[in-house]
Amino acid sequence: MIGKLWSAVVILLGFMLAFGGCQTGQKSLINVKGGGPPLSEATLPNYFVGEYFTFDDGTFEIVTEVSGEMVTWRTNQDTISKGYRNFVIPVLSWTSNNRRSEAKTTASADLLWPLAVGKKAQYDFQQTISRHDGTESSELSRTWTCTVEGTERVSVPAGTFDTYVVTCKRYSSSGRAWRATRKFYYAPDLGHYVIREDDYRRSADKKRQMVSYGFSSTVLPQKDQITLNRKLQTALDKNVDGNASTWTNRKGDITVMLIPVRSFIGANGEKCREYHSVYSVKGRIRKNFREVCRQPNGRWQRID
Repeated sequence: MIGKLWSAVVILLGFMLAFGGCQTGQKSLINVKGGGPPLSEATLPNYFVGEYFTFDDGTFEIVTEVSGEMVTWRTNQDTISKGYRNFVIPVLSWTSNNRRSEAKTTASADLLWPLAVGKKAQYDFQQTISRHDGTESSELSRTWTCTVEGTERVSVPAGTFDTYVVTCKRYSSSGRAWRATRKFYYAPDLGHYVIREDDYRRSADKKRQMVSYGFSSTVLPQKDQITLNRKLQTALDKNVDGNASTWTNRKGDITVMLIPVRSFIGANGEKCREYHSVYSVKGRIRKNFREVCRQPNGRWQRID
């Protein structure tokens, strides 16, 4: 009976993941151009600390701080960036191993939002990039124009999503010479873009597609990380496939379901398991998929 109950809960969470946490507004569906799917006006994405996104170009981005309209991100290249949660505006500051950038803009934090087909906006952006040792510095001044061109259903490694297509063109400060075009495919039900395309005047074009998204427990306080890992180790030791264990943090705003879903033998004959961790963070659902194998000391260790 318990196993069936948890199975029902897991199915329910699957529907929540597919259709819940929606960032769209409350207005009825609107007409669209170009034959795309009808979508309601979309409100600004609402990120939370620990949320992450990975892309097929190797990029990994995780939210480390949220303060009002500002979001701080850490990437797998050890770059720290800070900007509006309105991602159509380039980040206002970033720091890498040897360089840093500071910028200012005429754009408002909610420029172009709520998204609706046909909306347009323009803003100026001034940026200074310098080396940490002070040996080099450059200044850039650009004008951006952004348009919500339509909607499109797209498939990426992370899934299939109904998206708004937002195209932003970058010009010289005089507004006459085209420099680049950046196109976003924003999925309101996910709260982030799933494709970003960059076309440049003088360098190679780039494209990134979302591979996965989820929640990283590394942002939790150390005590919470320890107790969560204990709960996971116990679930992997004792739960049969399909049965879940739950854990809630001390603040009570994060709940996790830990669900072993498949048992198998590893390449070296060791016992291995696949499990899902379903995080409910402030009412939003994020789901991780992991494979682990049991080590000689009895601990389960991630292999993927």
